[in-house]
Amino acid sequence: MAPVGRRSPRPFALLLPALVLAPVLSAQAPAPVETIPDPARVPPAVVPFVNPLWQDLESPAALKGPPPRLVDLDASATLIVGVRIDEAGKVSEGVAPDPPLRALGAAAQAQAPRWTFKPAKKDGQPVRCWGTYGVDVEVDLEDGVWSAFSLVPVGREDPLPALGNEAAGEKWLSRFPSAVTPPEPGVLSVEEVDYLPMPDKVALKVDSTPLRSRVLALVEVSGLGAVKRVVPVGAFEPLLLRWVRENARTWQLAPARKRGAPVSAWLALDATIEYALDSVKERGKRSIKKNVRGVPVP
Repeated sequence: MAPVGRRSPRPFALLLPALVLAPVLSAQAPAPVETIPDPARVPPAVVPFVNPLWQDLESPAALKGPPPRLVDLDASATLIVGVRIDEAGKVSEGVAPDPPLRALGAAAQAQAPRWTFKPAKKDGQPVRCWGTYGVDVEVDLEDGVWSAFSLVPVGREDPLPALGNEAAGEKWLSRFPSAVTPPEPGVLSVEEVDYLPMPDKVALKVDSTPLRSRVLALVEVSGLGAVKRVVPVGAFEPLLLRWVRENARTWQLAPARKRGAPVSAWLALDATIEYALDSVKERGKRSIKKNVRGVPVP
């Protein structure tokens, strides 16, 4: 008789607990680790540029007809000239850092070497210095015509322009350093002297001459079709900007429309004016205790 012993467990019986527990263990198993990309290697999202002055309009603002004729301008202005003056009062160089009209600055720079001043003094002695001379003038601009004129809506992707720096009156002088820049050995700043150099023979002569100037600006048109603002772009000539602003008051425009209603909107002006500088009359002159020989801060 064969010995009676325990039967070995069948393979199926051994696998049964594992089959029963598999769903539970699977539910309790940790989720696979998600790989997080390196932030330094993730390219930034590209956001398309939109000019903040652009609008999605049904119709843009536009001139009614051709650009109006330019009315003559009679205006007063101040021309500031930096002059290098020696101990005898002789001028060797002149610079006009921000002239009201480029032609006036060019005339002053060309004629400055013929000017004379009573020299500046330091500790009772005449000294060389860079002085600052201001001359008040009256200017007539005549026979102006638009040789080129473009007044178009600001585009969605138009880059932001650098606006012109408009400082009222002579406040723009404060942007210049007090010291002569670059330094010149033996030449003082007008801000260092005890007695200012005073103009002696400083006649400014400007003959009638034909000129051409370009004007770049942003123009805001109201919902009534009137020009609200003319903002210069980049470098500009203050007298030309004044001329355009005074004439823009008379422009007749159709206002922009959005959702059926008139709205304010911006236009970009790119124009060239041909005109005559008819006369320049001096009304006053003075020496100013503010250095303009250098690079102004923005």
